[in-house]
Amino acid sequence: MALNAYKIQGFRGGIADDPYQGVREAFRFGYGLNIRDDGNTLKCNQALKEDLGSLEVITDLILFYVPASNGKLYGFGDTGNIYCKETVDAAWVLVYHDANGKITGAAEYTNNEGSDNYIPYLYWATETKVSRIKLSGSWATDVEHDWGALNGDPAWHTMAEALGVLLICDAKDLAMVDYEGAFAGGASPALDLPKGHRNKCLLGQDQLVIFGSTKGDKVEEGWLWTWDKIQPSWIQRRMVAERGINAMIQGEYLLIQAGIYGGLYFWDTATLMRIKKFPGEVGWVNPGAVCNMHGLPLFGLNGSDKCGVYSYGRLSKNDPYALNLEYIPSHGKLTDVSIGALTMYTDQLFVSWKDGASFGVDTIDTTKKAEGRYEGLVFDANEIFTQKGFRYVKLVTKPLPKDSSIEVFYKVNEQSDWQKATMEDGNEAFDQEGKTKAVFTIETGGDEDEPDRGEEYEVALSIHPAGNETPDIKSIITYFEPMGIL
Repeated sequence: MALNAYKIQGFRGGIADDPYQGVREAFRFGYGLNIRDDGNTLKCNQALKEDLGSLEVITDLILFYVPASNGKLYGFGDTGNIYCKETVDAAWVLVYHDANGKITGAAEYTNNEGSDNYIPYLYWATETKVSRIKLSGSWATDVEHDWGALNGDPAWHTMAEALGVLLICDAKDLAMVDYEGAFAGGASPALDLPKGHRNKCLLGQDQLVIFGSTKGDKVEEGWLWTWDKIQPSWIQRRMVAERGINAMIQGEYLLIQAGIYGGLYFWDTATLMRIKKFPGEVGWVNPGAVCNMHGLPLFGLNGSDKCGVYSYGRLSKNDPYALNLEYIPSHGKLTDVSIGALTMYTDQLFVSWKDGASFGVDTIDTTKKAEGRYEGLVFDANEIFTQKGFRYVKLVTKPLPKDSSIEVFYKVNEQSDWQKATMEDGNEAFDQEGKTKAVFTIETGGDEDEPDRGEEYEVALSIHPAGNETPDIKSIITYFEPMGIL
């Protein structure tokens, strides 16, 4: 009997929400993959590496970055530490410690210093206080500690410049620093919301500011609000049936991460739509763990068994909107880790993380590719009732780089563990330099009496680069034959 072919060609669809189906060219899960480069082939992304000095200097989780107009990068930690990089190639240094503890928001904003001289300041907030320093000032002498009083929130005082002013989340209120340097907060906020709300994140949008609130860890209500700084109160509000609004970023459109179950939403102040879910049972994004990289929105996912730096979007109007786990931090872990903040600084990505009692900052390693993993959707040939015999997996690639390799794995009938396929010569990996195709045989898995048979099938690849050279896979083809109903 002639064999049928299950063909996988093209990988731009990204991670699917459903194990059985997704947009065209989607897959079940993967990480470390470059799915948006030219050619629509499967290859490894750049790896993350520990940034210079980060393990020696960073002793808490950075929750906010500020790439400042003086050319420096600042990081604000969750025990009150403030760090600085003088240049993209410089090591991190500790420049200040705020005795008030956890820094829950930070931003740069230019305003009047009091003598009609408009200069940039760094602002940051702790639970009940706002402090600042002139960007040109000395950390040893010029910090204006406890410059402003807040109502108090132990979790978040996210800041952003919007509507020409600096707005600060402050429990149920918004505090404000205006262009003349006046502060409105504490007992006299710029805007107050009904009691029970706690503002968590905000983003300026044209003539509006959009901000998101939570009603606590046990209430399945997050709220989106708009304000224009002219009206005495908020203009619009919209409830999201999730446990709070965590983060917002503007890509092609406004993206909102809400709740603890990985929900990603679209909102244009009229239509609210849940458009995607991050992988895993749970997962959320911190307010400072979003940024745009070359037009692509990035999200640092926490709480999941698949944590890391995800992208969601597209680089061409002809491509699908795709979710991809672009980067795993340099410690290599997907679980029991925290991503604090993301930023782009001099065209380079920076990621803060916590792993147990260790803290660090990662950046892109331009000299090394990451280990890649691809796991395909569940395949049943649209006949879940028909038993099939799975025989071979053929890979077609570009010429394989020296010292790189590809391993093939598979499951039959959604086994708990992946089985390893072997090549016809007994090798467990395709590692022949310069070759462009390989055939693996399927000899284990499935029912123990008929190990290569079952109704459903999945294929996976582990892609091992060599330095900055990666295998480049054009297609994955599995050959099988229908076996009947038994």
